[in-house]
Amino acid sequence: MDLIPLIYMKNRKIHVERKGSPIPLDEFLNQIDENKEIYFLDIDGIEKDKPNLCTYQRLSGKGKMWVDVGPHTLGDVTDLVMAGATSITIRKKLFPIEELVKIEEMTESKIYIAVDLQDKKDPDTLFPLLQNIAGLVVNYDKKQIEMDFDSRELLRKLCNKYSVYAVESEKENIPYWEKIGVKGVLLDFSKAKNEGA
Repeated sequence: MDLIPLIYMKNRKIHVERKGSPIPLDEFLNQIDENKEIYFLDIDGIEKDKPNLCTYQRLSGKGKMWVDVGPHTLGDVTDLVMAGATSITIRKKLFPIEELVKIEEMTESKIYIAVDLQDKKDPDTLFPLLQNIAGLVVNYDKKQIEMDFDSRELLRKLCNKYSVYAVESEKENIPYWEKIGVKGVLLDFSKAKNEGA
């Protein structure tokens, strides 16, 4: 199972834990391994449409960046590629699904789709245009999945067909996700670093 360190971007600051205090960019730069991929969950981009592009530009070349900033347009995706993103997560509620095929034509970056397990539509109907989708991202905690049979079964189905990554803040939950069948866990940076990710 892949274990990918997760960074939260909130209020233009870097957080190495979901509920942790921010750390300075220079301190963060001293902690990263250029050979490892890092997942950036950009709350500013997703909730306010103000992604932290300047930070990504400063990090470009320091490692592989998988960014989840909630792009709304092809121009937003272009900005992310130019800032150095090697992988990009698209949220279907924010990005027109019919435009996804154009992303594949304009970039070699890996494209992932954030999936809402509460959406009762069959996810396969959401991606008819995608030929080269790299995988899916689910942002549900273990408790939500355990308590919702339909979501759990849908997640298992998706894991059989796609490379699925789960956002997680507690390292003790990793075996649970492994049992479900996810390909990887996006774990808070401070905890993933201690796990050797």
